[in-house]
Amino acid sequence: MENPYDFAYGMVNAIRESDVYLELKKLKSELETNESYKEMLKGYHQLHITMQKIRMQGIEPTDEFKEGAEKITLAIQEVPVIMQYLQAEERFGATMKDLQTIMLAPVQEIMDFS
Repeated sequence: MENPYDFAYGMVNAIRESDVYLELKKLKSELETNESYKEMLKGYHQLHITMQKIRMQGIEPTDEFKEGAEKITLAIQEVPVIMQYLQAEERFGATMKDLQTIMLAPVQEIMDFS
């Protein structure tokens, strides 16, 4: 019988060698050379976290918040490397979600009492 830990470490290596990971890593390196772009991306991510918190509370965002969000989004759209990074980040997230679904299948089999 194979050791699942060996497979897990093999998966980590496969992820690090995957095209989607390598692209994300390359774009991250490009962003890190420009402090302004890094700050824009950080602000954009913070905006999304705040928006999720607001939605989870069932609160309607203020007009001021919406205006600020629109400004940040428009500014981000003007920077190709940030847009490429966000697209790569989304693809990487989808890959990780798929892997998580696959890996959780045995847990669902054991925990399903229907």
